[in-house]
Formats: sequence, C-alpha cells, structure tokens
Amino acid sequence: REGVAVPFYGVARFYEENHHWPMQTQLRRRVEESIGPDIPPAAVLDWFHRHPPGSTIGRVRYAEALIATGATERGKALIRDAWITGSFSKALEKEILKRHGKFLSKDDHARRLDRLLWDGKVEEARRLMWRVDPGQRALAEARLMLRHRQGNVDRLIARVPAELQRDPGLLYERARWRRVKGKYSEAREIFDNPPNDLERADLWWQERAVLARRGLREGYAGDAYRLVKAHGLSPGQSAPFADAEWLAGWIALRFLDDPASALVHFKAMHEAVVYPVSKARGAYWIGRAAEAMKDEAEAEKWYRAAATQPTVFYGQLAAAKLGAQSRLKLPVEPEPTSGEVQDFKAHELVRAARLLHALGYKDDVRPFVLQIAEVKDTPGWRRMAAGLARALQREELAIHVAKRASRSGVELSDSGYPVLHLPKLSADGKGRDAPESPLVFAVVRQESAFQTDAVSSAGAKGLMQLMPKTASEVARALNISHNPARLAEPDYNLRLGQAYLRDMIAEFGGSYVLALAAYNAGPKRARDWLKAHGDPRAGVEQAVDWIEMIPFEETRNYIQRVLENLQVYRLKGNGGSHEAQIAERDLKR
Repeated sequence: REGVAVPFYGVARFYEENHHWPMQTQLRRRVEESIGPDIPPAAVLDWFHRHPPGSTIGRVRYAEALIATGATERGKALIRDAWITGSFSKALEKEILKRHGKFLSKDDHARRLDRLLWDGKVEEARRLMWRVDPGQRALAEARLMLRHRQGNVDRLIARVPAELQRDPGLLYERARWRRVKGKYSEAREIFDNPPNDLERADLWWQERAVLARRGLREGYAGDAYRLVKAHGLSPGQSAPFADAEWLAGWIALRFLDDPASALVHFKAMHEAVVYPVSKARGAYWIGRAAEAMKDEAEAEKWYRAAATQPTVFYGQLAAAKLGAQSRLKLPVEPEPTSGEVQDFKAHELVRAARLLHALGYKDDVRPFVLQIAEVKDTPGWRRMAAGLARALQREELAIHVAKRASRSGVELSDSGYPVLHLPKLSADGKGRDAPESPLVFAVVRQESAFQTDAVSSAGAKGLMQLMPKTASEVARALNISHNPARLAEPDYNLRLGQAYLRDMIAEFGGSYVLALAAYNAGPKRARDWLKAHGDPRAGVEQAVDWIEMIPFEETRNYIQRVLENLQVYRLKGNGGSHEAQIAERDLKR
C-alpha cells in the first residue's frame, strides 16, 4: 500500500515472481522507489538492465548507478532527460537539484520550464523561474498570466524579448486568451500565421476546434473549414487527427456542399482509427459523402461496413440507410470452451478476487477483475471475466470489461447491458407515464454504469447521477420526503431519476434528443441550442447535424451513447432483432 516502506529485494522478488498480478506499473514504481543508498550500484544496474526504468525516480536511480560505476556521461545525460521530462514531488525535486544540479544547465531548466507550462503545472513552474535567464523568465511570466487571465497581459507580453515573441507556447496562450475573452477574429489571426515549430499540436488542435465550431455557429463555414484543414496533426496522433479529419469532412459535406473533399477527409479519418465505434462513424460518413455524389453502389458498400457494428450509434443509422427490410440484430455471445472454463475457475487471480469480495474488500476487487479480463484475449475468456464481475455484484466492472471487449470486436450484450428492477412511477398530473424502461436503462448505463454509490466530480449522485438540488426539486414535485443520503439507494434514485427524465421529455415535446441534451447539460442549454440550431426533429440528417453542432464534446458523446444503448436494450427485450428504422425514428420523435 502507498506510504508503507518496503525493502528493495523483497518487492523486487515479488514483482518478478508475479507478472500476472494486477497493477504492474504501480508495483514496478514501488521497486524503483525502494532503491536507497544501501543498495549496491551493481545490483541497481542489474535490475534496470532487466527492467528498464518506468518512472522518473527510476530514471534518476539508474543514472546515479551509472555515474557510481564510471559511466558518467550516460548517467549525466539520463539525469538531464529525467529533469526535463519527468514529474517530481517537491522533496525529490529538491534532492535532484542538491545532488545533481551541477549537471544541469540554464537551457535544461528552460526546457523543463517550457514543458511544465504546457502541462499547466503552475507551482512547479514558479519554483523554477528564477533558475532561467531574464528573457525566459519574462516569457514564462507572460504565459502564466495569459493562462490565468491575470495582470496587464499587454505589458507582460511587451517585456518578452523580440527573439521569443513567436515562441509556440506564448502564441498558444495568446490565442487561447483571445478566444476565452470572446475575441474570435483576433484569435484566428494567430492560427493564420502559426509558429513553424508547432509544439503540442494536440493542444493547438483543441483551440482550432473550438474556434471552428464557433465560426460555424456564426455562419463562417469557409473560414472554419480552412482553420480545421490546417490542423497540422499526423495520423500517428490518432485521436486528435481523426477528430480533425472528421470535422473537416463534416464541414465540407454539410456546410460547403463539397462531398468530394469531404470524402477525402472521412477516408483519412477511417484509416486512422481502430475501435469499432470510430470505424462505424467513419464508414457512415463516407457513405453519406458517396451518396451526395450520387454513387449509390459506393454508398451502400460503406453503409454495410458501418452496419456491421449494430451496437453503436452510427452503425445503427447505417443499418437504417440500407432499406425497409434492414434489421438490427444483437451479435451472438461467445461461448467459452470447456478448457477455458476449467482454467478460469482454477486461476489464482479469480480465486483472489472471490476471496477479496468475500472478505469485504470491495475497492480492491477492481484491479483483479480488470487484470483477469486481460489474461487471455479469447472471446469466451472475456465473457467469463464480465460474468465474474456480475457475480461479485460489480455491474460497473462488467460493463467496463464488455466495453474493452467491444474494442476488439467481441460483443457481450448480456453482461455489458445489465438491467435492474425499476420502481413503479405513477402517472403525473397530466397523465404522463414513466419513460420506457429501455431508455431508463440506457441512461443509467451511461451515467453511472449501474454503480449505486457513484458520485461525479460535480456532485451528481447514484444510478441516474442526480444533482442534490435537482433531486430535492423532483422529490417535492412527487410529494415525497427527501434526504440527499438516500440518492445512493437504488429505488429512491431511480424513482426520482425516472421522474426527472419524464419531465425533460415532456418539456421538449417528446424529443429524446432534446431531453437527453437537457439531462446532460441542463434544460437552459438545450433551449439555447434549440434556438440557435433549429429543431432536430426536422429530419434524420438535421437531427444528426444538430447533435454534432453541440459545442460540448461530452454532451455530443452522451446523446449518441444513450441512443445506441437504447437500441440494444430494446433488442434484448425483443428477441434480439427489430427493424433498423427505429433508430431513425428516435431522432425525429
């Protein structure tokens, strides 16, 4: 456990003898942290030659052993690299400077300072600022004040030497400051003339995306497209690259009527991703671009490719594109072999997980279940791992295992989509009944993954992640007593959550898209988006665009995930098959 001193040889031996145990990264870090001055340099080198350092402290201890055994230049280089790129506690930072400060130059300090500023580590950056030259110090001060919108930023920028005025970090913070302050055209000016050395292209992309989406809302689609197209990312940066190529394609197709350019972007996005949810998204939009180009055969090919993923949003919409006879079908769950069943029952980690559960160590079960799921990559093994999680009353772990299995093409629609008893909710004063059960389950799966005691960073609680204030208001409307502590009780939380979801559906005229937007981001924002982007019920394509126009990635993802969950829960209750057009009707209802 953290904070407990452990002897090097004991923990090193445990690590080497238990490679199949969970939390290998943490175990290796504990080994590296346990290397003290009493451990001979030869033993340290022997360890690191067999197990390359995985933490900053590990790199430092390896470097010290190299220096102690005469490999001084290699050790000094490793110290410098660890200093520039590593993460330190205040105490370790002080130790490094005291013992190895003579190896570190002002340039090393400047490079570390630059990295800390990019990472937003203010306290560490401030401790280092006095070690760099005055010009670098002025640059760092300007970046910090821009980031936190403090002080006279124009005066601070003017203090930065001329040769550092186009520092990528400074230009990034200036663009971000202008965007946050609502100076969108001024922010775009920086992107029109970006630095040659585009450090942290992923962060630059986030700013580009925000500005581009703002441009779309203001009617500047051409400017938005040019901004996105020049993203500067490479396919190796798969997630931001795919996001950028998709956004460029969507703008070209839906705002500029340029399906040929859109097709290029969507294909680049499709080639860069590997997970089924992203593959289906790319294939669906390639189909849309081909359809806009009147190439029906090509469109059908790509819709069929997307439709091979019937549990994800765009796979379901692609299936609906294939005609009235198209049906959504749940994949058949894999069956483990008899040998796998025996191996699973006898496996040391499975027995350990069951024992921890029996002894009441609920929190300690998680890493074991997740590690068990990775012991073998066969579909049957992963099904048993998810089943174990359910047997241990950890539905959220079963869902986690099922989601990871889905990434490799294994669908676990039983363990991955649990159900529970829903308390009866009487019709309200206007005769409105509770929402359909599949929708409630879909929301619970996305909100809490069926974890009854889940608490979000914002304070939302329980299965349906209700904010205490909202829960109090709903309880008052239902004329039932309210106690925030009861939000961890399944029946109480579900009763209030169903009522609130019913209220959102009613407030937005029965629209699932608008109700889910309101449930996630609040009814005021949903009304604002309705006013800004029109009614999503105008048609399927309009509804899809409406969702994609939402400025918050979390809410866009939330609506798509709940709607795809909804279809799976309906399929589970309907014998595993129903017409694909239902997915489209949900967008227009």
